[in-house]
Amino acid sequence: MKLFVDANTLVSGLVFEGNESLLLDLGRLGVCELFANEYVREEVREVLARPHLGLSRPDQESALAIISRHVTILEDPPADAVRNARGRVPDFDDLPVLVGFERSGCEYLVTGDRRFRERVPRAITTRAAIRRVLSGNESR
Repeated sequence: MKLFVDANTLVSGLVFEGNESLLLDLGRLGVCELFANEYVREEVREVLARPHLGLSRPDQESALAIISRHVTILEDPPADAVRNARGRVPDFDDLPVLVGFERSGCEYLVTGDRRFRERVPRAITTRAAIRRVLSGNESR
């Protein structure tokens, strides 16, 4: 199963224990394939550098190395495709994620953003993604 992973899911998986870290482990083990685009990777880089997370520079670099090894990073969608998607999700900053997902060929977009999930039919929670991956049933 191919899953496009949003920045909030990646950051949670890198920094905290829980469903998101389990999803990263499943990707590392080859049980599923994880994808993101350059935009998502840059967002992860920015969030990891925020002082409230308390990550040292080497810890940030280690986390980004995990992404480089276990998440396929795709090119960002063309700017005109992003502009044409205006109004499809509430947050303009989510458009490169939405369009990137739609162009990726992935079955699902995994995100912790509830408003995003409400607007994108194939956007699911990490828990739902894990259930689908482990059951081998993509329609569930």
